[in-house]
Amino acid sequence: MKRITFRRGFTDRMYYYNFIAVHVIVGAVVLLTALSGILGITDMSALAAIPPCAYAELGMHTGFVVWKAKVENCRKNKDIGRLESLESEE
Repeated sequence: MKRITFRRGFTDRMYYYNFIAVHVIVGAVVLLTALSGILGITDMSALAAIPPCAYAELGMHTGFVVWKAKVENCRKNKDIGRLESLESEE
């Protein structure tokens, strides 16, 4: 896995690390929720907001990566009309 991660560009590496971090955080929330009876935690309402926010952030990051790839492909293929429309969406 290390070879795959470090051959990629900076944005791809950040997306990979973000993907892993979000799933680790959500897994920790699920584990803490499952063990709340054993640990004696009564109020779990604060943890209920973490998974939707984490996946929303991952979704925004995914959208950024897709938009960036579109713009790079338009620049590479010299598609000026499409490039101008994509850059005006900023």
